[in-house]
Amino acid sequence: MTQENVEVVRRGLQDVEVFWTLLDENVVWDLRAMPIIDLPEVVVGREAVIEASRHYWGTWTDYRLDAEELIDAGSSVVLVVHEQARGKGSGVPHELRFAQVWTFDRGMVIRWELFPDKDEALEAAGLAE
Repeated sequence: MTQENVEVVRRGLQDVEVFWTLLDENVVWDLRAMPIIDLPEVVVGREAVIEASRHYWGTWTDYRLDAEELIDAGSSVVLVVHEQARGKGSGVPHELRFAQVWTFDRGMVIRWELFPDKDEALEAAGLAE
């Protein structure tokens, strides 16, 4: 099942509509380790996560999120990602590397967490190096 989760993450990263279908009705988007301006630190519920992520991605043009590393962590997948975009109003380039943890239950994402680096994400997923 865990390799299946890695493949699900790959599909979710390729298409935001697919990503949104993967979210459990009670999904938690936890941004406490890496707060995003204009978003609450914790977003709960599928519709709320969709609305918040639309808001965030809507602030950019030429948005791109590439997975640099996907690590099987049992019921979770740790991703190291490279985000690139331009500010919609300013045109200022944005580039950031950070990590995410997607936690699954019955094939659905029940928790989506952002971390400033791989080590923190691995620790959160129980795989501290």
